[in-house]
Amino acid sequence: MALRRFGGGGPRRDPFARRLLFLTVGMLAGFLVLLGQLWYLQVLEGARLRDLSERNRIRVRPAAAPRGILFDRNGLALVDNRPAFTLSLIPREMDNRDAVLARLSVLLRIPLGELQESLARVPPDSFMPVRMRRGLTMEEVAKVEEWKLELPGVVVEVEPQRVYPSPRLGAHLLGYVREASEEQVRQGRHRRGDMAGQSGLERLLDEYLHGRDGGEEIEVDATGRPVRVVRRQEPRPGAHVVTTLDRRIQEVVERAMGNHPGAVVVLDARSGDILALSSSPAFELDYFTGPLGREAWLRLVRDPQAPLLNRAIQSQYAPGSVFKIVVAAAALQEATITPFDRLRCAPTFQLGRRTFKNWDDTDWGELDLYHAMVRSCNTYFYQLGLKVGLEPIALYARAFGLGTPTGIALAGEKAGLVPAPRSRSRAGDTVNVSIGQGPLLVTPLQVARMMGAVATGGILWKPRLVQRVEAADGRPLYSEPSQMNGYVDLSPAVWAFLQRSLWGVVNDGGTGAAARLPGLDVAGKTGTAQLITNSDARRGQDHAWFAGYAPAQDPQVVVVVLVERGGRGGQAAAPIARQILQGIFLERVAAAALGG
Repeated sequence: MALRRFGGGGPRRDPFARRLLFLTVGMLAGFLVLLGQLWYLQVLEGARLRDLSERNRIRVRPAAAPRGILFDRNGLALVDNRPAFTLSLIPREMDNRDAVLARLSVLLRIPLGELQESLARVPPDSFMPVRMRRGLTMEEVAKVEEWKLELPGVVVEVEPQRVYPSPRLGAHLLGYVREASEEQVRQGRHRRGDMAGQSGLERLLDEYLHGRDGGEEIEVDATGRPVRVVRRQEPRPGAHVVTTLDRRIQEVVERAMGNHPGAVVVLDARSGDILALSSSPAFELDYFTGPLGREAWLRLVRDPQAPLLNRAIQSQYAPGSVFKIVVAAAALQEATITPFDRLRCAPTFQLGRRTFKNWDDTDWGELDLYHAMVRSCNTYFYQLGLKVGLEPIALYARAFGLGTPTGIALAGEKAGLVPAPRSRSRAGDTVNVSIGQGPLLVTPLQVARMMGAVATGGILWKPRLVQRVEAADGRPLYSEPSQMNGYVDLSPAVWAFLQRSLWGVVNDGGTGAAARLPGLDVAGKTGTAQLITNSDARRGQDHAWFAGYAPAQDPQVVVVVLVERGGRGGQAAAPIARQILQGIFLERVAAAALGG
């Protein structure tokens, strides 16, 4: 039987089979696409998506590590920690950010712009708390808790905060802490919002003091409420620092200075240890622990009294008659004069057409070097300076450590200035430098180091602030021995003469008589650094110096006092030095007063 053909084509295909084929190909393609998507999600994106899932389920609550404690040489705390409330925001949990910030601004009286600026620094989907304000009061905490349901993403945490025995005690030396700056964050040691040292020892030792933060990983439900603590890591406290300071002496120094602007340095003559260092006016350390807005900071920075300036190392002054120690040392060591040679101590000294005055109008006649030192006769030293010459004077000034930094570890130390001799130095410059005026600048710490060299017969110590650093469990991390970083090479006879002369300044009718104490031999030198010409008519414009050590026969401490615009050194600085020495050697002075 023959097959019938239609239209001359091949065998007719079943429409059902064709649809089945298309369906099979489509299902296979869909399966391949699904398989590829699963491979992409699980293999290529698996780690990232798993992390996102955990972030939706897990909240990280950091726990700040307590900063290490600074101790004085006797184990007394100079700074400590106490718990304080901190307001933080979690950006991811703030559903309506603008509304939350507006309500928070009204409740706590925080400028809205300040809140917005702080929050703008982090991604809006961040789960990490952003610290907004530290040191909340109980009333402020109560307000936040009362409105908690209206403030999603707002949390109050308890964190350690610096506390001080006295608001201003050793402010410039200890320094202050504030939130880490952008530069400190970029350096990698701090996260945004961490507390970091910004000045003084807090900054110098921040690496040790900071510690390591801990925290908790908390599982939350779909509404963000805590379910359980998944993991907890305890914070590691910062290391403790034993300084060279003596808290009792520091307190004595600051009481003695009172409201006088200036600086005081107390060194251990036997090691170069800084026992006390004060600069006034000072700032309140706890001023920085709480909220400090831009305006408040600018007021502090622009204060004409410069409370942030550490005058002991960052201000430079003419040394006045304290510098006569250097001139006398140069004259004796270079054999320009002997202790027995005499020069005239008249009210004035004529150099060409210029008249240079003594600090008083008395004509003392001819004096030897000892009595010229005791009475601090300017006209005597004008003549002596011209005999020695500016170049040798500058050479000995540098030998005594002037004109170069002392090496103290604190930031911002100034080098001072010792004039470089020129090929044709003017006699007028030499005359001025001979009494510590003219192109000559020093810091109080440099003067203390110089006086320490006189007390010890030539040793220039590197000023030491830190004895050792210990971990919280007592393990030693760092120690710093005393270090001699210079020596003034003078003959024993010259040292003996200088020491005897400085004893006479205080105890033999000299200009430093106001520093004299019963039962304690004090040696020292006064200085009056003029700021304007003919300042005798305006004594309040002169800087007052006293630099000394005690006991004179067995030096233990060096004390340097500078009173800005205080007048005469013997009238303004020496009495303050007396109070300080009386406080340091209290038992010895009291026993002498009782006749013991």
